[in-house]
Amino acid sequence: MKTKKRVLPALLLSLFAAGAAPSASAASFSNVYVFGDSLSDAGYFRPFLQGLVAQGFPAALVPVMGQFTTNPGMVWSELVAQYYGVTPNPSNVSGGTIFAQGGARVDAVPGVSTPPGMAQRPISTQVNEFLAANSGAADPNALYTVWGGANDVFFNLGALQAGAIDQAALQANVLAAANAEIQQIARLKAAGARYIAVLTLPNIGGTPAFAGGPFAGAVTALSAGYNTTLLTGLQAAGIKVIPIDAFSLFNQIIANPGQYGFTNTTTPACGPFPPFTSTSNSFFCYPGNLVDPNAPNTYVFADSVHPTTAAHAILAQFTEQMIEAPSQYGLLAESSVRQGSANIRAITDGLVRNKRDEVGTIGVFAAGDRTDSKIESGNGTAGVDNRFNTGIVGVTVRATEAVTIGGAFGYSKDRATLGDFGSFDTSQHAWTIFGSVQWGGFYGTGLASIADISYGSIHRNIVLGPSVTTATAHTDGNNASAYFSGGYDFAVGRFMIGPTVAVTMQNVDVSSFDEAGGGASGLRIQAQSRKSEVWSVGGRASMDLGNWTPWLRVTADKERRDDIRTVSATPLTLIATNNTYDVPTYKPDNSWVTTAIGVNGFITPKLSLSVAYTRIDSRTQTKEDGISGMLTYRF
Repeated sequence: MKTKKRVLPALLLSLFAAGAAPSASAASFSNVYVFGDSLSDAGYFRPFLQGLVAQGFPAALVPVMGQFTTNPGMVWSELVAQYYGVTPNPSNVSGGTIFAQGGARVDAVPGVSTPPGMAQRPISTQVNEFLAANSGAADPNALYTVWGGANDVFFNLGALQAGAIDQAALQANVLAAANAEIQQIARLKAAGARYIAVLTLPNIGGTPAFAGGPFAGAVTALSAGYNTTLLTGLQAAGIKVIPIDAFSLFNQIIANPGQYGFTNTTTPACGPFPPFTSTSNSFFCYPGNLVDPNAPNTYVFADSVHPTTAAHAILAQFTEQMIEAPSQYGLLAESSVRQGSANIRAITDGLVRNKRDEVGTIGVFAAGDRTDSKIESGNGTAGVDNRFNTGIVGVTVRATEAVTIGGAFGYSKDRATLGDFGSFDTSQHAWTIFGSVQWGGFYGTGLASIADISYGSIHRNIVLGPSVTTATAHTDGNNASAYFSGGYDFAVGRFMIGPTVAVTMQNVDVSSFDEAGGGASGLRIQAQSRKSEVWSVGGRASMDLGNWTPWLRVTADKERRDDIRTVSATPLTLIATNNTYDVPTYKPDNSWVTTAIGVNGFITPKLSLSVAYTRIDSRTQTKEDGISGMLTYRF
C-alpha cells in the first residue's frame, strides 16, 4: 500500500526528521558478484560458439547454448542475481558481474576442457579482474559468491589415472586447492567484501560420472575432505562467510528425488550434438537434443556432472533461503519492540487524574489495547503482520498533591504472519511501575517495565522446487523498557494547548534456537538484540467539558538507535565446523509521525474511563494503529 500522510504530521516530520535513514530494508544488496567454474558460468564462452559458426554451428543457437545445464535454462548464479535485482550477465559482457568460467580451477592452470582460444581464468584470475575493475575495493553492501574446487578434483583424478601422481599427491593437491580458495575469499574480505556466500562441493561421487562405480566412495570422501578443509580453514582464519552446504542439499535430493519432482538421478538429460559432440555435454545441450522433452524438470543431471535447470533452480532457492532466513527472523525482535510500545501506550494514555482525590487515595484499574502493526513485503523483507492484544491490571496511589505512583501487570498475545516465509506466536508478561506528576501547567510521566517473552509456534516454510516443508522452533526473550514524557499546558479559556516531549527506550533480547524438520536447510539462529531509543516532540491539545476531557496529541518521532542490525545463523549440517554467519535484517525508517486522539473522564466520582486511538504515519511500508481503554475505580 502507499504510505498515507496528513498535512500536520508531514510538517512536524519535516522539522524533526532531518537526516532520515533510507527506507526499510533487510537482506538487500547493492550488487551480486560471482566467482567460480562451470557450475556458476552464465555464458562466458558464447564468443567461442560464435567462432564455430564458420565451422557449421547454427548461428541461431549461439545465444541459446553456452551454459553448463539444460540450455536455455538459467544456472543458480543467474537466478540469485535476478532475485536481488541484478541483471545476470557474464563478466565479458558490458556490466556483467558473473566472473565464473567453465573449466576454471581455484588457483592453477590449465583448467579442465577450456575451449581453444579462450583465456585460462582460474578463480584467482577472476578475483584479479574484479579488483582491477573496482580500484582494488569491494563494495561492502554487495553479495559475493564463490564456488570452486570441482575442477581441481577432476584434474587431479585425471592425473592419477594417467599415472602422473599417486594417491597421496591426489589428496594433497585437492586439499591445497581448498586452502587456495580460502586465500581468494580472504582477498575479497580484505578488499571490503562483507557478505560472501561460499558453496561447498556437491557429492561428486554421487554424480552419474561416478555413482555405482568402483571409485564412487573415494570421490565422495575427496569431496567431503575438500569441504572440511575449506570450512575449518575459514573458521580458523576468522573469516565469516555465508556457508551454502551444497553437499548436504544434493545428498538430500538424491535420497528422495520424487519429493523435488525428479524421476531420474542416474543418467544425463542431454544427448549428443554431432558433429561437435558424440556424448552428452551440457555446454551443447538445448531442447533439440534432450533425451525427453521434460528432462530439464525431471532429471537431476544435464550430463555426467552438471545439474539441470530444475536442479539449479532448487540450488538458487536454497541459497536465497539460507541468506533470507536469518534476516526474516530479525522480525521477532522488531515485533517485540512494537508490542512493548503498545503496553506503554495502554498505561500512559489511560491514566486519569482526579484533583479531588485526597492524598493516599488508592485506585485499581483494568486496561486493554488492540494494536495492528504491519510491515509490508518488499525491499528485501517478507513483511510481518502483527495483532497485539494486551490486558493490564494495576493499582495507583496518590502519593502527594502533585504525584501519583502505581504498578501494573500485563499480558499480551500476538499471532504474527511473515508473508510466505512463515509465522510465529508471542506471549508477553510485563511488570511495570510508573509515576506521574502535575504542577500547575506542567505534567510528566515516568514508566519502567520488565517483560518476559515466549516465542512459540515458530514456523518457516522451506520451498525447494515443488517441495514445501516446514521447519519449526520455539524460544524465549525479554524486554526492558522505560518511558519518560513531559509537557506544559497553556490555558486558553476551556482549552489547554502546549508542547510535549517524550523518550521511549526498549532493549529486546531473543534467545538462540534450533529449527527442527528443516533438513539441509535447518538453521541455528543465534541470540539477537534490538535496542530502541525513540525521541518524540510535538503538541497536545485538550478541552475541559466538565467530567469529560477530549484530547489530541501529535508528535514527530525519531529512532536514535538506527544502526544496521544483523542476525547470526549456523547451518545445522555444519555445526561441527561452527561456520556462523551474519546477515542484515529489517531496518525501519528512523522518523515518523504519531497521532493520538482520545477522551477521558469520570462516569462517577470514583469511576473513571479513558479511551484512545493511536495511529502511526509517514513510515515506509508500515501501517500501525491501535485502540486502548482503561477503567479505574478509586477507593
